[in-house]
Amino acid sequence: MSRLLDQLESVVHGTPTGYKGGCRSRGGCPNHGSRTELTCVRAHRAWVHYYRLFEALDADQPITKAMLRDAKGRA
Repeated sequence: MSRLLDQLESVVHGTPTGYKGGCRSRGGCPNHGSRTELTCVRAHRAWVHYYRLFEALDADQPITKAMLRDAKGRA
């Protein structure tokens, strides 16, 4: 169990890399409930589904809610 916890502590949360690193719980991500940061699950989905984010960001860069709105084309 501690190996999993060590792995989750070592990832950058709010990133697609965080999702790939094992943070797949929507409520268990430290960014859950944040007004500005996405959870790892939402960041991964956004990075995969929105080409603007995929081409502009590395997988280990955090994605914010404002960035997601911009990618969707909303102001």
